[in-house]
Amino acid sequence: MTTPAGTGPAAAPTTTAAPAVTPTASPGPTGPNGSASPNGPAGPRAPAAPSPGSGGTAPDPGSGGAHGADHQAGAPNTAQPGGPAAPDNTVGRSESASQATARVGAGSLRAGLLRTAWTRIGGDRVEGDKIVIQAGSERGVVLRALAAGVVETVRHTFQPPPRWDDVVADAWQRRSVVLRGPLGAGKTAAAVRLLLAAQAKTFFLLDSVAELTRLTELTQLGTGAGLLVDRPVDLSELRAAQLAGLEDLLLRADAHLVVTAGPESELGRDVTEYVQRITRPDTLDRVLRAHLTHRLGEPDTDGALTSAGVPGLVTELLDSAAGCLHAARLAEVLAHEHGTGAIDPERVRARMDHTGGETPEEWFESLGDTALRTQAVALAVLGGLPQEHVAMAASALLDRFRSERGVLADSVRDGPVPLSQDPFSQSRRLLADQLRARTVSAVTKGDLGLLPCTVAEYRDPGYPARIIRHVWSEYRIQREIVAWLGALVDKPSLSVRSFAGTALGLIATESFDHIATQVFPGWLHAEHTGAFRREAIAYALRVCLRDPQVRTGVRALVDGWYMSGAWQTQAAAARAYGLCLGGADLATAVQRLTRLGTVDHIDVAIAIGDALSDLLEQDVAGHAPLVLRAVAEMAHEPSSRPSGHLAFLILANALLTEEPPGSTRQPRPSLLTLAAEQPPGHELRRLLGYLWAEVINGELFSDDAGSVLEGWFARAETDPQLLDDMVRHLVEDVARTSPRTAMLLDHHAARWTDPDRFLSLPRSSTVLRAALRAAATPSASSAVGAAAGPSASYARPTQPGGGR
Repeated sequence: MTTPAGTGPAAAPTTTAAPAVTPTASPGPTGPNGSASPNGPAGPRAPAAPSPGSGGTAPDPGSGGAHGADHQAGAPNTAQPGGPAAPDNTVGRSESASQATARVGAGSLRAGLLRTAWTRIGGDRVEGDKIVIQAGSERGVVLRALAAGVVETVRHTFQPPPRWDDVVADAWQRRSVVLRGPLGAGKTAAAVRLLLAAQAKTFFLLDSVAELTRLTELTQLGTGAGLLVDRPVDLSELRAAQLAGLEDLLLRADAHLVVTAGPESELGRDVTEYVQRITRPDTLDRVLRAHLTHRLGEPDTDGALTSAGVPGLVTELLDSAAGCLHAARLAEVLAHEHGTGAIDPERVRARMDHTGGETPEEWFESLGDTALRTQAVALAVLGGLPQEHVAMAASALLDRFRSERGVLADSVRDGPVPLSQDPFSQSRRLLADQLRARTVSAVTKGDLGLLPCTVAEYRDPGYPARIIRHVWSEYRIQREIVAWLGALVDKPSLSVRSFAGTALGLIATESFDHIATQVFPGWLHAEHTGAFRREAIAYALRVCLRDPQVRTGVRALVDGWYMSGAWQTQAAAARAYGLCLGGADLATAVQRLTRLGTVDHIDVAIAIGDALSDLLEQDVAGHAPLVLRAVAEMAHEPSSRPSGHLAFLILANALLTEEPPGSTRQPRPSLLTLAAEQPPGHELRRLLGYLWAEVINGELFSDDAGSVLEGWFARAETDPQLLDDMVRHLVEDVARTSPRTAMLLDHHAARWTDPDRFLSLPRSSTVLRAALRAAATPSASSAVGAAAGPSASYARPTQPGGGR
């Protein structure tokens, strides 16, 4: 079988009423793209041992992860004489497949959580959803959506600096502007306000001038986009010719661009015509009042600002050295204190001067108390998650130091860490002050969807990364930190696992060789939680890949796992190809995942499905042709057919497309959205129809296919538009592949109204069955075939015995 090509098959696959191919059946002469496939999905089978220098690391034989015969991919499951039979972990027989295909929206949730985790731990300036703009032959340009709360805060609190009307009038004579101003002038807020003045509807952040230079189209953003390049590190590379070259692109998309620059930044002289300068506000009182009013409302603002001691405190704190950010911060503190019932000026002063000129490292050293330090570490790793997660993680870390070592605190050098503490010794508010942290009410997306909670986080977004690195490098607690992160990864919470894996990645950028050779092997072969830990390893490598100095090591390590011949390391390689390496080389990642489809182990097959979900989630429309062709090739080849079927069902259930904000409709399955956006006969619809027919007619996962379909229709039962799109897709693209497929679809739909079912879907059942009956008539069938066009079917491979 050939590597998935850049062009689609000449004709779409059409199944006929043929017997299903078993995983061990002889291959047919052609695949879905008509290619010969004598050696399976990607050529000869990989060698069973790691190649020299490949980066693969064999675990210690005593660690429970030896590469013995029982651990080889495809090896039979054996049991000790007289003991219970070992579980059957082959792809088509393991019970894990049903669990893997029942994780609705897991891929989309995972992607969002990883973005949030890096924002919190890595210190990205703006948190928001990611959009990838394809730039010709280059890799995609990554834009991040500014959080709606940032835009709304600017909308309601911005106070114009001197000459602001002139700045606005002069700025938008072109589509681009470079906004320059001194420290404390509020340049970022002014940039957002400029975009609001230009009637921007959506707001996106680019990280660098290099990204801006490679931008060649904006159609994915719609019209009215506002682009912000906020103090890029490569600002000196900006040239007027680059901005002039973007003018037509921005005009066609009705988009606007603002680049912010500080007074210390070097700008080329030719950029002068694009520069607009702002100055600091004459007084910060108006900025303070605006932010406080936004938080409290006018009456409470008046009360807060006239409280005893507050006017003098404002004068003291907002002196000539303060800036707009200090005024916004003071408003936050005053609002918090006002909410407690009374404003204590001393407490406000302490909270505003929370750094005292100290670096995060110096502050951590000064804590002195083991309980506080473990709280600080837990907050660095899980900050931004519900406060309960942080509190329990801190307690778990503290438990690891209840010994004679006492390495974290001066107070326990002469004895053990106390075995008990008074749980009422400090309130949450006092603890937050000591930790330079805050708790805020928020709505977060977790395993059960969007839910209200109270999140805990550092006030300064630069603290988490510096605290994690400091604790790892300055104390002899590496063993405890790794064990603690491993226990967090083992939790069933995907959000906790995402943050813990990201934190491990930050550590790995500092100590890659140690983590790769001493930590990863044990995690790869963990007996009961290996799948969680292999996934977390991929999260860690995703962070490592951001560091150019360790990229080569990451690739060598993963390639060694791929060639290892052990299913545990091959499963880990699959997760890495999906979560990090596929972004730079999609074709190679897809080819290797396809090749791993011949490994007959359920954990490898699930890892392949999850990895393909990760690749597809990065850019559904752009990556779908290559990914779906690869899954179709896997499903066609006998050696990889079970893995291909399972991977498709995971794809079908793992990705959800969110509805616009304010909509009451449920998220839609992304594969259905993809099909609904294309005309009949389009390659993507033909591929999806072929794959649905494969799993519905298949002998291994037909029940799982029915369960996934039932889940889709459960979403559509009260959504007429979704139901209409779903029925049209199944009738036009799936049922038409063969009478048997149509019959099985009708059988599934008929079961949705059985009296003994807990979930009844009468509307979906009635509509789908009626559409199937209508399509079965000769006239309807002819109409569907005419609409699909003459290229709407693959030639189904000849089955053993000459039948089709």
